[in-house]
Amino acid sequence: MIAAAATNDGARTAAPGASDAPVGDAPEGTATLSVGMAVALGAVFMAFAAVLLAYAIIRVQAPGWPPPGEAPPPPLWPWPALATAAALVGSAAMGWATTRNPGGRPRPRLLPPLVLATVAGVTFTVVQSLGWRWLLQTGVRPDSGLVASVIFALTIFHAAHAGAALIFLAPLVVRVGRGSGVRRSSVAAVASFWHLVTVAWLVVLVAVFVA
Repeated sequence: MIAAAATNDGARTAAPGASDAPVGDAPEGTATLSVGMAVALGAVFMAFAAVLLAYAIIRVQAPGWPPPGEAPPPPLWPWPALATAAALVGSAAMGWATTRNPGGRPRPRLLPPLVLATVAGVTFTVVQSLGWRWLLQTGVRPDSGLVASVIFALTIFHAAHAGAALIFLAPLVVRVGRGSGVRRSSVAAVASFWHLVTVAWLVVLVAVFVA
């Protein structure tokens, strides 16, 4: 639902010759977007909570970590640190974007934070991919043991949502790049999703790579 909300930036029809007129939020559109955003964020939050709860149960029930007879995977650093930096930069950029679109107008100054967020999101997914590749090259696969399966499962599950954040962001970048206006609520919706994904990554970072 948030994808549709983020991409359908339909504003009121402009009069001929007024294509650069301010684009605002119709009350009905804002209400629909707010409900859609709340439902989508709630669903994503519950999904992450369920996955992390399953991981917590595994850790509590295991006699040790790594479990006896299972070798720990090779250190992944600095991949998680680089991914964390990219996630934080992207989230900060989206927060910056929400302050640069006060009236939903086609403002050129809105483009830099959206582009920065896109670059940060792509960097995050690339860093994650490099981390998986490095693990595979060292002989660690998802079926190598309980610890390896947890690392792959949680990071891949999270990366899928990071990819979704990029998909939701792309239409905003295209519209602003073309000089079109975007709704304040659309930017806020994508920013909220992005912040949730960043927080989820920080939880995964602590639970898997620190604890």
